[in-house]
Amino acid sequence: MHYQIKIVDINHPGIDLALRELIKAANNSSDLLPEKFLAKNLSSNASRPSFFLVAEENDEMIGCNAFLANDFLLNGVSYTGYQSCWSATHPDHQGKKVFTSIINEAKKILKEKGAGFLYGIANDRSNPIFTKKLGFSETGSIVLRIPNIPFFRQAYFDNDAVLGNDNACVIDEQQVKEHKMQQSPSDVKVIHFNNSWLWGKLQYRKKLGIKLPVFYVGGVYLAAGKDLNGLVSGIFSSHKVLFAQFFSCETNTFNVLLKGWRKSRMNGFIFYNLNMPAFTNLNLMIGVLDIF
Repeated sequence: MHYQIKIVDINHPGIDLALRELIKAANNSSDLLPEKFLAKNLSSNASRPSFFLVAEENDEMIGCNAFLANDFLLNGVSYTGYQSCWSATHPDHQGKKVFTSIINEAKKILKEKGAGFLYGIANDRSNPIFTKKLGFSETGSIVLRIPNIPFFRQAYFDNDAVLGNDNACVIDEQQVKEHKMQQSPSDVKVIHFNNSWLWGKLQYRKKLGIKLPVFYVGGVYLAAGKDLNGLVSGIFSSHKVLFAQFFSCETNTFNVLLKGWRKSRMNGFIFYNLNMPAFTNLNLMIGVLDIF
């Protein structure tokens, strides 16, 4: 290996530019990301800092990967999980195992620092690398779309289900919501019902050339499971959308409250344990992803 891997300061203007140029080259994009976009994207307000690892060869940045921190709670104990994101290897340096070297270095760094785990959703190209070469496990992702038809949507709720978080690794949803609101305050919409809330974004889904307005739920906080029905009703009373869409990790304890889930076309959530005790449920929704 003729390159070195190190943590860099993304608030440094020169490093910020080098990272954005690398990501542009790796993705064959015509445009650079906006200045300071990456620093803002990683400012999650978690108890531990997010960071960027880069690979350098002859003082040239040839690869990078970000690790976005978020806090989780498991049986009353707090842990920090790190989402792998913003992966890029310069086209001239592919085949040098730059990506795998960066991830393996992150494992060592985070293990020593006492972090809980690594996770994310990988694209089609990197998913086999994570699961077959880097030791990550994968849990399926599922999706549910509730239509804005009052008498019909009641069929999607399981009123007998009981919400429980025993032995579940639960993300700090308030932290995620605040981070997303800092990134794009005009895009994030919050719905309240009793002491519960959910947040999401209004987007358009194309079908047969027609743009359909959909409320994409990023995350949910439930003080009581029975509040979910009121939250969904709040989506439709507050916004002119045809559907409310939920996207969840297959083991999320929240899922029992709704019926009609189906397998998503997206890859599943990948996971690598660092310092966690064993658990059975990972409570994640799509809003935690850096690209949401």
